[in-house]
Amino acid sequence: MKFQFYRLFGFLLLSCSLLLWSFGQLTDQYRSEEASYLISVDDLLQTRGQGAHLSTLAAGSLALPTSLRQLLNEGQTLALRHSSGELYYYKQGSGSELLRFGPVTEKQDREDVTSLILLGFYSSLALVAILLIWPVFRDLHTLQQSAIRFGRQPSLQPLTIRKSSAIFPLAQALYSMSHQIVSFVQMHKELSHTISHEVRTPLARMRFALELSKQQMEPQYAARLAQDIDEIEQLAANYLSFARLEHKQGELCHSPQSIADFIQALEQKYSLYSRDFQIGFHSVPGQAQFDKTAMNVACQNLIQNAMRFAEKEIQVSFEQSKSHNCLRVEDDGPGFEDKGKKLLAAFARDAKQSDGSGFGLGLYIVRKIAIWHGGRLELSHSQSLGGAAISLCWPRA
Repeated sequence: MKFQFYRLFGFLLLSCSLLLWSFGQLTDQYRSEEASYLISVDDLLQTRGQGAHLSTLAAGSLALPTSLRQLLNEGQTLALRHSSGELYYYKQGSGSELLRFGPVTEKQDREDVTSLILLGFYSSLALVAILLIWPVFRDLHTLQQSAIRFGRQPSLQPLTIRKSSAIFPLAQALYSMSHQIVSFVQMHKELSHTISHEVRTPLARMRFALELSKQQMEPQYAARLAQDIDEIEQLAANYLSFARLEHKQGELCHSPQSIADFIQALEQKYSLYSRDFQIGFHSVPGQAQFDKTAMNVACQNLIQNAMRFAEKEIQVSFEQSKSHNCLRVEDDGPGFEDKGKKLLAAFARDAKQSDGSGFGLGLYIVRKIAIWHGGRLELSHSQSLGGAAISLCWPRA
């Protein structure tokens, strides 16, 4: 990258030097005057002859103010510009005649030409700067569009920047990085496939073998094995859910959804847990814009997280303000205390989970869904239940 910088700087310096030299030569050539003879107007008028520009006229034919007439009488030469714009010189001759020399042709104003030269010089500098800098910004724009396309859908991007470009090393580095990211995404998909088929199949065999051998095992050992199998299956389910959402990110369908129908579907799904928990569902009338599949996953993770910590009561509410939608889940458990931000990271768990349940993916998945909807995930203290309160808020369409 240093070589490209030095090359661009060298071109710019060389171009400016050539322009300075060229316009300096032009200015010197213009300012150099040819050798000429100079003669005063008084000497010309003293010849008293009749020439192309020298003539005589009667003194009374020229109307002059008293002050100017007095100057003529004192023998001085007057320069007068007529209404036509022509310049004449007058001097008192012998007797009552006046000597006149003119019309005199004036040279073009040098200041105008100098201004034109300066304008041409600065215009040339601007043109050189544009010719040298514009390709850089053009290639940066091309690289930006390629990065935007890659962000929407990770795929191999062609290297369209020429080797002669000043930003070719940057484009080459981004091209190599995109290849690595595509490889990681492909490996992620293959790992998801492996978990789906290679892990769940032996788990099913283990569960079947456990059912067959329950009669020959101590009840506590059988329950422990069943719990371990359930945890591994839950881990696989959470990971697959997260992987599906990652792959579906570019395909999220934000459409108007009935808030009441959405909350009612959740209430029906979790009605089976009414024996263990008192779960209340509250909604407002109207519609909200979101992806139904992704929001279902978020709600399930929030409710399951609350069920792991709640003592008895859980409240699920969907609220709307003038600018935001807000899905809120509260419980009467111990709360987050000062660990809220840490628990938003992947695989982060609360040390109070003494039962070992959960693998720290739940809140991370919910946070990703909030980001995909342009919103945020807020962890706070529940004022009504005294435990944790988790709010998923995103802008209204």
